[in-house]
Amino acid sequence: MNIQTKNMLVLRHAKGKEDSLIERYIKDGPSHLREELGLSEAEWKVIFDYLAFNHNLLYKTVTQAEDFFVDSYIEHGITHVRDILDINDVVYDAPFEVAFDFIAMSQEGLYHHVLQHRDRYVVAFKARGGDFVRKVLGIWKDKYDEHWAQILDLLLHTVCDGLFSEASYDQGLRVFSNMMNAVRIHRPVEKSEITRKNLV
Repeated sequence: MNIQTKNMLVLRHAKGKEDSLIERYIKDGPSHLREELGLSEAEWKVIFDYLAFNHNLLYKTVTQAEDFFVDSYIEHGITHVRDILDINDVVYDAPFEVAFDFIAMSQEGLYHHVLQHRDRYVVAFKARGGDFVRKVLGIWKDKYDEHWAQILDLLLHTVCDGLFSEASYDQGLRVFSNMMNAVRIHRPVEKSEITRKNLV
C-alpha cells in the first residue's frame, strides 16, 4: 500500500475522529472497531499505526484499563502485555515505551513483577548475566539505571536470603542431631526391651 492510499484512508476514517476512535478502541477492542469501520486487516493497520504513533493510543489504552494492564504485567511480564496489544513488532517500541513507563515505573509494576518472580530472575542472572535480565525486563536504557539498581538489590537479597536459609537449615540439622545424640540413652542390645520380650 503506497503513501497516498494510506493518507486517503486516514483522511476518510480517522482525521478529526481520533478521540472517538480511541474511545471505541478501548471500549470495544480492535476487532470490533475494524469490523464496524469495514476495514481489511491491512487498512486497519494503517489506522492503528496513525493512532499509535500520532495520538498516544497505547498509552491511553493502558491508562484507561490501568488495573488490568498492571496486573497482567506483574503476573506475566511485558511480552504478555505486548501480546494483548498486538504490538510485538519492534516498530512499536517507541510509542509503547511511554505505556511501559506508566505500567512499570509510575505504578511500580516492575518491582512487583520481579518480586513475584524473583527466583526465576535469580536463575537467569546466574546463567546469563545482568545484561540479559535487564534486556528481558525491558530496562536496558540509561534512564532506567536507578530502577535497575533497585532490581539488583532485590535479587541480591533473594540470593543472600536463600543462602542464609540453606545454611541455617544445615546448621540446625547438625545441632539437632548432636543434641539428640547427647540425650539418647545408649544401652547394649541384649538389655533392650526387644531382646527381653523375645527371650520370654
